[in-house]
Amino acid sequence: MSILLIDIGNSTVDFRIFDDKKKNIIKVFRPSTNDKSYKSSSKLKKKLEELNQNISSIVYCSVVPEWNDIIRALGSSLKIKVYNFRENLVIQKEDFDLNGVENIGADFLANFIAVKNQYNLKNGLVISMGTASTIFLVQNYKFVGVSISPGLETSLKGLFNNASLLKDFLFHKTNAKIGQSTNDAINLGSCNGHFFMIMGLIDHFKKHFIIKSVIFTGGIANIFKEDIKNLDYVFDEQLIFKGILEIYKNIKREN
Repeated sequence: MSILLIDIGNSTVDFRIFDDKKKNIIKVFRPSTNDKSYKSSSKLKKKLEELNQNISSIVYCSVVPEWNDIIRALGSSLKIKVYNFRENLVIQKEDFDLNGVENIGADFLANFIAVKNQYNLKNGLVISMGTASTIFLVQNYKFVGVSISPGLETSLKGLFNNASLLKDFLFHKTNAKIGQSTNDAINLGSCNGHFFMIMGLIDHFKKHFIIKSVIFTGGIANIFKEDIKNLDYVFDEQLIFKGILEIYKNIKREN
């Protein structure tokens, strides 16, 4: 049997399958959150049927409420159980040292559950690079706070929308020491510069807190995975899905 895991973010909806026999997570498809060709339970059902997977349950994590109804309708159409990560998560308040635990985003919670169970993280940072670049701090196994910055693509969209002479382009990390073309200038300042900003925030946290581990995740982090590895930091592209899966395992244990 296979479990359909879904991470519904502000930019993309990432569909993956957990193979219960092989115990691995497989990439399936990842449309834009606003892609109308996917915002239909019937279209999603057809797409999944093409994969010829025997899906027994759906577990999803969402920060986009309008997608919740689509996923529930998909489960109903497939006649399988659907579990919302946030609704099935029992928050252990002793794991948090901050006000308003109930307001923490589902994506933060899923990543925290993952680092708690997969990495036994005691003192460190978890950096997720997506629509926003977020960093949450763990001290003595507790979630104690967050930093939120506009993500790389979000920043570039702002630049292009407000600078009429600049055109959209495929961004990438550059080896240029200085920009001698528009593309190099934007890549150096925006792409490389975004990573430099995160390094600066890591240095800031290291001055004020105990930081023994730094874990990166999120789609944009793929661009910098060699840099992350060279810094002896962890890159875990599947982190949020590991957190979603932990909740599913808890549900099954309780049943």
